[in-house]
Amino acid sequence: MLQTDISVASFWVTNPTNDFYGNRAAGSDFYGIWYEIKANPDGPSATMDVCPMGNPLGYVANNVAHSNIRFGLRIFILAPRLYPCQPVRNDSDPNDPWMYNPSIQAVFSNFTVYKNLEDGVLAEQVGNVVFNNFTVAENYNSGFEFYVANFTK
Repeated sequence: MLQTDISVASFWVTNPTNDFYGNRAAGSDFYGIWYEIKANPDGPSATMDVCPMGNPLGYVANNVAHSNIRFGLRIFILAPRLYPCQPVRNDSDPNDPWMYNPSIQAVFSNFTVYKNLEDGVLAEQVGNVVFNNFTVAENYNSGFEFYVANFTK
């Protein structure tokens, strides 16, 4: 079994470009809302031409996640870029005008996360991500936990 097969979520988001607003996630055995963004799709839809990890975030606002066994909101790798499938830097040609692949800001707005049994929010590997107007209360370990911020791979 894959880790994703045993780590359940009320909402499992694999494409950040989707709009996601007005949802309620409560009582999951693992995560309320899980952004599991991979470098490329796998399984029957596998392709190297689509790069979700670098795609821009859609409109994400007005969500609530509470009383989940682990995390209210878990974000696993989100680093939106102007050119999603290109590397952050191309050092092979210093005269290349596209040497840098600038980040695109991703905004999560108006969230409420409370009474989750680990963290309210776990952001594991994120780039230019803003958490705007969050209400965070009574999570067992912490309200916010960051593993790697300013993720640029």
